[in-house]
Amino acid sequence: MDLKASKLGAMYILFIGTAGSGKSSLTHSFGLWLENEAEADVGYVNLDPGCIYTPFKPDFDIRSFFTVEDLMRKEGLGPNGAIIRAAELMKEYSGEIALEISRIKSEFTLIDTPGQMEIFVFRDTGPIIAEFLGRIGRSLGVYIFDPTLAKTASDLSVALSLAVATQIRLGIPCISILNKSDLPEAEAILTLLNDPEKFRRKIAEEGLGASTDLAMVLADLAHKYSKHTGNVIAVSAKTRKGLDRLYDACREVFCTCGEL
Repeated sequence: MDLKASKLGAMYILFIGTAGSGKSSLTHSFGLWLENEAEADVGYVNLDPGCIYTPFKPDFDIRSFFTVEDLMRKEGLGPNGAIIRAAELMKEYSGEIALEISRIKSEFTLIDTPGQMEIFVFRDTGPIIAEFLGRIGRSLGVYIFDPTLAKTASDLSVALSLAVATQIRLGIPCISILNKSDLPEAEAILTLLNDPEKFRRKIAEEGLGASTDLAMVLADLAHKYSKHTGNVIAVSAKTRKGLDRLYDACREVFCTCGEL
């Protein structure tokens, strides 16, 4: 398979996060922002074989190959078994998937990854596709935090560690963003992210016993990680707040004068 025939210099952005973090909504919202505000050509990819609806019109859709619903019916699998089988098939089709994505002639190609991030990030599919995309253009990940899953400082330390693991697994630059920044709990999270000492103090106040030290280690790791990737960016797919900062961060990743 010759992927070198594809355009060079294209930017492929993978939206990654836990179920319900707003990957599809943000893919759509950021795409509209790029089209309207940056006057950019945008392509869309859906890599979630389990979704019923996407708010954007995909230029390539994994569901043209298979769906979780079809696997349940044809192979007699339950929901979890079908999702695992879908992950296996995504690995088998990874070359074809990368080729289909490379055929999208857009300045920005936004890629909505599976709702269950583990079948993409922690299995072979994600690293394989990320490697292919890195060979034909500029590939980066956008890791999305869901504020509803980080209501305590220790929860936030766990969420931040997933961002670190995602970058290591995919082997591409990653930007961390806090989606749903219009929610009340988002402000408290941003305060902790910008004040490492307060972050550690809040963890200590939770009284986690032996787990306190471990949560502290994760918090320190996240702080060191942010020095290399930049601070977490607050955005809202709903209101489109912060999308200009996300755009700037995406460009900064590949700027020779940038720190990422």
